Amino acid sequence: MPNYDYDIGIIGGGAGGLTVTAGAAQLGAKTLLVEKENELGGDCLHFGCVPSKTLIKSAHVYHLIKNSRKFGLPAMDLPPVDFREISKRIRSVIATIQPHDSKERFCKLGAQVEFGQPTFTDEHSIRMNGNTYSARAWVLATGSSSVIPPIKGLDKTPHITNKEIFYLDRLPESMVILGGGPIGCEMSQAFNRLGTRVYLVDMAPQILGKEDPDMADLVRDVLSSEGVKFYLNSAVEEVNDLGKKRSELKQKREIPSA
Repeated sequence: MPNYDYDIGIIGGGAGGLTVTAGAAQLGAKTLLVEKENELGGDCLHFGCVPSKTLIKSAHVYHLIKNSRKFGLPAMDLPPVDFREISKRIRSVIATIQPHDSKERFCKLGAQVEFGQPTFTDEHSIRMNGNTYSARAWVLATGSSSVIPPIKGLDKTPHITNKEIFYLDRLPESMVILGGGPIGCEMSQAFNRLGTRVYLVDMAPQILGKEDPDMADLVRDVLSSEGVKFYLNSAVEEVNDLGKKRSELKQKREIPSA
């Protein structure tokens, strides 16, 4: 019978990988967890659930204060949002949770944790950081990442995904959100409430395509009443960096003619 370094190896230190690691290690299996980033937690902690719900809460509170008169309270004249402060709060919430998704915690549970970009050399072995690790079985919990749609001009136009949206250094004046699923709707409402002009574009005839139309329509009505603009049944054919074009046109106008 082959002799392996570990009973089980897990690639990916996000929600799925951490759950498997904790269970396997506590049940007595010799367990290896591999993560390519510098910290455990995955998208849920750093680019998904935690930052999004923190952002949504801040936007909700700001929205309530702006509408204080609806609750019989004095009207409030609020200054514009400094998104750096919201981003700072998001980081602080992540920092509070991070110890629960730390190398130290999972090592105490009995697992070995290694960071790096692994490559399989055969069905039981990986090569990483100059070392080889073998396991009887491997669990691939690598999660997912944002897909950049093949829209003409997008590769030359600045854009953001969930990797950047929670860590902006300023609140955008306007924002086009491609996709009217749950995440698109959440971000639309949150940024609109904070003061960004939001335009949501979707190819489908309704937002939240997996939900009943009457429920999706109710959500759209709420978002519309708050100021979100919708472009449904719409496909993006091309995008351009207008900021760059405006700068080029301005420079041309400033060059004196011969």
